Amino acid sequence: MSRHAGEPEAPLRHTGVAGVRVGAWALALVVITAVGVLAVVARVAQLQVRPERALEAHIGPRVATRPDAGRRGDILDRRGRVLASTRFAPRAFVDPQGFDAERSLAHLTELSRVLGVPLEEIGPRVIRAMAHNERVAAVAGAAGGGESGVDGMSGVAGVVVAGGVGDEPGAQVAARPIRYVPLTRGAMDEAVAEAVGLLKIPGVHIEMVPVRQQSAEGLVGALVGRVGAEPEWNRAAEGRLHERLEPSAGSFAYVHDARGRPMWIEPGAYRPARRGEDARLSVDLELQRIVVEELARGVAEANAQGGRAVLLDPHTGEVLALHDIIAERSDLTEYDWKTLIPRDKLGGPRYRVLKPDPARAGGQSLARARAIEDIYEPGSTFKPFVWSAVTDARLATESETLQTHGGTYTTPYGRTIRDVVRRGSMTWTEVLINSSNIGMVQAAARMGFGQLRAAVLGFGFGQRTGLPLAGESGGLVTGARAWTKYTQTSVAIGHEVAVTPVQMVRGFSAFARRGEHAGTIPKLTLWALDTSGEGALATAAGLGATAERAVSAGAALRTRQAMRGVTANLDRRMKQQDPTTPEPRYELFGKSGTAEIPMGDPPAGKRRPRGSDGYFRGQYYSSFIAAGPHEDPRLVCLVIIDDPGPELIPKKAHYGSWVAGPVVRRVMERSLAYLGVPASPPLSERVIEQPGG
Repeated sequence: MSRHAGEPEAPLRHTGVAGVRVGAWALALVVITAVGVLAVVARVAQLQVRPERALEAHIGPRVATRPDAGRRGDILDRRGRVLASTRFAPRAFVDPQGFDAERSLAHLTELSRVLGVPLEEIGPRVIRAMAHNERVAAVAGAAGGGESGVDGMSGVAGVVVAGGVGDEPGAQVAARPIRYVPLTRGAMDEAVAEAVGLLKIPGVHIEMVPVRQQSAEGLVGALVGRVGAEPEWNRAAEGRLHERLEPSAGSFAYVHDARGRPMWIEPGAYRPARRGEDARLSVDLELQRIVVEELARGVAEANAQGGRAVLLDPHTGEVLALHDIIAERSDLTEYDWKTLIPRDKLGGPRYRVLKPDPARAGGQSLARARAIEDIYEPGSTFKPFVWSAVTDARLATESETLQTHGGTYTTPYGRTIRDVVRRGSMTWTEVLINSSNIGMVQAAARMGFGQLRAAVLGFGFGQRTGLPLAGESGGLVTGARAWTKYTQTSVAIGHEVAVTPVQMVRGFSAFARRGEHAGTIPKLTLWALDTSGEGALATAAGLGATAERAVSAGAALRTRQAMRGVTANLDRRMKQQDPTTPEPRYELFGKSGTAEIPMGDPPAGKRRPRGSDGYFRGQYYSSFIAAGPHEDPRLVCLVIIDDPGPELIPKKAHYGSWVAGPVVRRVMERSLAYLGVPASPPLSERVIEQPGG
């Protein structure tokens, strides 16, 4: 058949067997691929929905959540100075699963050298963790193909391993590997962290951890406390303010691959941490520094076993400074509870009289606050309270003359009372100025037992002040049923009553408060109420409604005026001791006291020797309490010198006016000047106030 010119060429047609075979193979390939994909999808779905038991322990979510640590709030002083804050610092840890077992000893030795931590401290913890992981792996491998685990639980997740890890050998632990062993208890310096990184040891990592640090632990450590040092930190501000200071942790969730590597973060998966609130204490860091320095000087000059001091705003009740010292002396002897101490002891052993505080060796933040915990007999510093109560009851007037019998007096029930200042008679005001035991005892005898006891309780003695520090003592006041004529005499001169330093400054505030609040005692606080320095009166007025009245305003003012003579004697004595002593800028009013130290209760299995009166004879609590300036009191200060050196006793230089008085004077001079308080008027211009009521 011929093709005409101009006709198109016909297409080729594949109609043979080879063409059919190609089409069949293509179709088969498509079907096989589809079936394979469906099988993979089904297998993935089956593994996600119902995995095999052997794989359950190895399956984890693809979304991980990491915490975002918040920062703990700062503790500040009343003027906003930072006392305690949180920073983030590096810390090294080991992931035992990544640690090279064959070179473990060499690596641990290198880490010990760089970290400055003994090998025997970090080595055993890491080795025990690695051994634990080996046991877990062995048990998991043995149980991998089984249908049930220990105690009827399925698979590896139910396996428990005997042997333990860390500090609990032999404990039953869950069959999970240990991935975290910290190498140091706290954080490290940046330079040390960098050196650890340069070692490039497999399994060793650096993390950032929060670190609590104080700016002035030596000054305010006992008031601030230490985070994590249970139970000590709960005793102070860190523990009492924990809920307020503690941050709220944040978190962020991220999707990761099968190896745990982050891939992306979904929107809204980040929840930021909330920083803890700051807290402001009533303590002024500079006033605290003044108290610490002067108390240390006073303890050293008196060769004393210790000392305590409190500085208070009498109007707001804010504790502005509080400190105590325990000084280790080489001449101290432990009392054996067998030796009878003679009443006229001079010389002989100097016994340890302060309660031990072993935690103090770890820093001031672990120390007991002895100014609120340890009680003492106040001696003559208690006389202003009794004097004001007698005066308020109109049982004696300032100008009344009392017979003081030349310094020796026998009570109607046969008890002998002696005075240091020996005179035939004194006015009621002179009884307080000269600290006459005889005059006080005779005037107190005019009160009923219940009347005097109520007066003591009215000044807040026998009850806690409510300061937010753990361990506060309420002191000791003899009960009504046990109160006797002997008690009446003893309490009048500051014996048979035990108080804390903070109770003393609270009670003494009754003589320093102004206007209608004179004669009342404030509620004490460790939190800042008035930080401006301008609103003390307004704040005090706010507290006035809750303040407790101890005596009338008129009796309080009369007591204040009588005590002016006490501090005048102190200033003269200081000038005699050291003619270079500068003239005081501020007129104070106050009272000294000296009392022998009670033994307290004997330890278990011991008792006082027969004939003992319960005192460490020849060892004293010597104290001085004062407020000022007299014309407008701003501060109350108490200093106690615990057991002045025995060499002072023959010279009669162990009294409170000799060893504690100068410390109070120096603290008040420096503190009032720091606060910008104007100097008291010259003597020729001072106005003698006329008490009312």
